[in-house]
Amino acid sequence: MRPPGTVLEPPDYPLELSRVDLAPYREGSTGIDHVHSFDSGVSGPHVMVNALTHGNELCGMVVVRRLLDAGLRPRAGRLTLSFANVAAYDRFAHDALQWRFVDRDFNRLWSDALLAQDQVSVEARRAHALAPVLRTVDRLLDLHSTWHAVLPFFVMSRLPRVRRWADHLALPARQLLLPAFRHEGYHMIDYGAFADPHADAIGLIAECGQHFAGASARMAWQVTIRFLQACGSIDGSDAGRLGLEPVEPRSIERYEIVQPVIAATDALRLTCSYAGFVAFQTGGVAAYDGEMPVIAPFDGAVVLAPRPDPRAGQQAFAWGRRVVD
Repeated sequence: MRPPGTVLEPPDYPLELSRVDLAPYREGSTGIDHVHSFDSGVSGPHVMVNALTHGNELCGMVVVRRLLDAGLRPRAGRLTLSFANVAAYDRFAHDALQWRFVDRDFNRLWSDALLAQDQVSVEARRAHALAPVLRTVDRLLDLHSTWHAVLPFFVMSRLPRVRRWADHLALPARQLLLPAFRHEGYHMIDYGAFADPHADAIGLIAECGQHFAGASARMAWQVTIRFLQACGSIDGSDAGRLGLEPVEPRSIERYEIVQPVIAATDALRLTCSYAGFVAFQTGGVAAYDGEMPVIAPFDGAVVLAPRPDPRAGQQAFAWGRRVVD
């Protein structure tokens, strides 16, 4: 039996960010809806800041709108600003908060083999439209948020060049290294040159906080400005004008996923904070799945990426470990 008072109910989160109409941003310069690209005429990388990979992740939408409204143009190279899954975003509302996607997860189909298998779903058709642009991108920042108020972190490959970039940006200071095998599919940052060990392309996902929190938009803005400056798209004076804030030095924390935790019931609840990154010793009880304890399988097992309201057969969270190198 589960001892009384041992689990925490998932918190409710206030709606501090609002959905806005993106129709004014539909026509861009690329011939692709909601994709805007600006060439400086000066040699430099093609940099892309992407929002709304998932329709209910609002912080990136706030950032890309703000950059477009500011009329930002790159000092070198090309800058592309995009709203990815607008079809899902258009279904998002105060009484429909879970609209990550329409037919399938837009951020789990990014390999040519997977794309070749689907010409029909809303997300695959959008991916086919965006793929030619993505294949030309040298530096990708994909802005995300999480249902629970998880501490901000980068999601990234294990490639040394990507790790160096994330270390240099240092905001957020936590990093989640993706496993070699993607059992759920492939992310935008896995596509093409981003995953090629012999290429130069950099792809980073920035998980900026809770979906509807104002703090998530502020974090996404700071990460984006630092990223654009590191790419050479803007200089120090631009960054200052855009409100870049100093980052207090702190140690980089790297984590890796070890194994998923699949719910056996519809009533899995954590015993620890839903902010994640909580470590347990072997045998520590991190959750109860109905009446059954979910115990840490090794010392230092860390609760990563708790998901909202997992149902039986779905992933509830992942066990991870701290990577020290």
